[in-house]
Amino acid sequence: MLYVFRLGEADDDLEPAFVVDGREYADDEQARADVRAAQAALRDLRLIADFEASAVHPEAPRSVLPSWREWRERHLERGEPIGVRPRPDAQPTPPGWDTMGRWLEQSQQWLDAQLAAAAAAVPGARVRRTREPEPHRVGRASVVLAEERYQVECEYLAVPPTGATGRATLGRIAERLRADGWTVEAPEESPGYVTLAAANSGYTIAAAWSHRNNAVRLTGSSPAVDATVFEQQGGAGGAAHV
Repeated sequence: MLYVFRLGEADDDLEPAFVVDGREYADDEQARADVRAAQAALRDLRLIADFEASAVHPEAPRSVLPSWREWRERHLERGEPIGVRPRPDAQPTPPGWDTMGRWLEQSQQWLDAQLAAAAAAVPGARVRRTREPEPHRVGRASVVLAEERYQVECEYLAVPPTGATGRATLGRIAERLRADGWTVEAPEESPGYVTLAAANSGYTIAAAWSHRNNAVRLTGSSPAVDATVFEQQGGAGGAAHV
């Protein structure tokens, strides 16, 4: 068996750190003993961790990750930084956290409506949302919640009637975005696509026409924010379009 141990600062953001490879042991019990030792050490360190076990072929390549014993010698005996911090005794909600949540919800509604309107500006197009506009964490998780950053992203696809061209289609989208207060850059063309970019108070929208599919995909993103942006602003942090 191959046991891959993962570490991080949240249960949903773990990365492989070291392995216990059963092929390196005289028998399975010795390997399981090191698995138990690793679990106990990580628990004592209060590190957020788990492991995945899988069967491994005797001739399969060895992992590039260090073994448990190498990792233990490096980080526990020599004291090299582990790269993740232990789970704190308490993880208080930082000032501005709830306000940030409300701002993200409002941004989600506003940005989704902006994209829907831009896609609907294409005459006769079949329009569908291809990504739900959900807030998500940007970058790594943190045991200090105030350090985590979040943003909203969403996506639409507009398929115009046969015969539509990329520049004409993007032109209608650009007209609608400008009418709604967006700054729209000139289209750029490549062999496979025509694209344009728009910005509004930290929000961005990108539209890409595919010559191959005769369709345009619109993607939008909110500014990335953390709770500290909202500590003293009562919800006015970032660009709140509501």
